[in-house]
Amino acid sequence: MLYIAVLLIVAGHISAAPIADLKCNTSGYQIIPKADCKGYYLCVFGRPVEMPPCPARSKFSASVNVCVPEGSVFDDCKSEGGLPVTDGLPIIPDAGPLSIEERCNMFGGIIAHPTECQAYYNCSVRYQDVPRLLEQHLIECSYPELFNAETKQCEHFENVKCGSRREFKDACDYRRNGCPAAHCIPCNVRFGNCEGKPNGLAPHESKLWSPYYVVCYKERAVEHNTCKADESGRTQLFHPDLNQCVSLDMIPQDHGGMMPECGTKLDGLYPDGSGRCDRYVHCKGGKYAGTVKCAVGEVFDSTRAACMPEHQACGPCGKHENC
Repeated sequence: MLYIAVLLIVAGHISAAPIADLKCNTSGYQIIPKADCKGYYLCVFGRPVEMPPCPARSKFSASVNVCVPEGSVFDDCKSEGGLPVTDGLPIIPDAGPLSIEERCNMFGGIIAHPTECQAYYNCSVRYQDVPRLLEQHLIECSYPELFNAETKQCEHFENVKCGSRREFKDACDYRRNGCPAAHCIPCNVRFGNCEGKPNGLAPHESKLWSPYYVVCYKERAVEHNTCKADESGRTQLFHPDLNQCVSLDMIPQDHGGMMPECGTKLDGLYPDGSGRCDRYVHCKGGKYAGTVKCAVGEVFDSTRAACMPEHQACGPCGKHENC
């Protein structure tokens, strides 16, 4: 009570003139910004008291209730029609030395992460236990989306201008894709990487010579797929040199395939190494050139290096008696 009495006495010296058309809407403590943004009124027991004006080159901020440098990020008061207008600041690209927690307490809303383009702070989100790899209020877009500081939402990466914020292309640079606990499958096993690769199919670097591959677009792994069985129902693997799904005949044996060995053979046609009689192997220049199927009803005659009707063919696949 003594403080209020002193304040009223001091206020009487500050402003002896009556304050017209200014009403306090409460009998308690209230601050009312001046229309010219150069100061404020303090309501005490329902009576408006004019307080000392703001220093030169400063204005009163209605959001933080203090005088702030004119034109600064905190300058949220504009004169319009003789009435104070307060602009909310849902996104604050630079608020000086304030911490994120201080910004949230003062302004609320959404704040773009200062250095990472895929992340932002939502002041309405408060974790009881902050997730590992994150921070209080921090939210991250789903890969490969980025945060648009203008629309305040996650969008397709082609529609976002990051400016000075870093733009990650590898899914493993996104915090949410890191391992939150022990015994987690490493990110580079779960996600392929397309950095430095052209658009199109590419091998999953941690799953080479397997059915797994990625689809790259602008150096992002936009799809993770697996090879399907061929038209004959046979298993296919992704060939990292050919960048396509191929049958096991095209996969080297030391990578789990059935590719015939031609390194020590002369150019020519040879029986299928797995015992399939309806096809033969073509070797050329010491390399495997492909497997060719015989016509229906024919088998490969290794003595003639040609496909023949089964009853006319010699060798292990033929039934000709006079060979």
